[in-house]
Amino acid sequence: MIDDLHTLRSFVAVVDCGSVVAAARHRGYSTAAVSRQLGRLQRRLGVRLFEPAGRGIRATDEGRRLADEARQLITQVRIFEDAASAIAREATATLPAPKALSASDGSLLVTARTPSQ
Repeated sequence: MIDDLHTLRSFVAVVDCGSVVAAARHRGYSTAAVSRQLGRLQRRLGVRLFEPAGRGIRATDEGRRLADEARQLITQVRIFEDAASAIAREATATLPAPKALSASDGSLLVTARTPSQ
């Protein structure tokens, strides 16, 4: 259902900042881009995430609950990415040096040596 963590990060930023303008500035996006992300997210979820508040908006009760869930998901993705990076570093540290080969067209190909080479 949710295929874009950028959208969830923008959603959380709007809840935390209290405005689309401030969240867009914080995220480095245009206000229009963040507004589009929020509209798509609300349509996908079928839940009203924000309500008018004076000249701005504020999260609905459902929006605040879902923002808490989104924060947890974002944290879990960060933990996953950190673990994947650590595993990749460990794997790279144990790989033998690459072996260079010349292709028939004169370009250089680099392949990893396997332990049996």
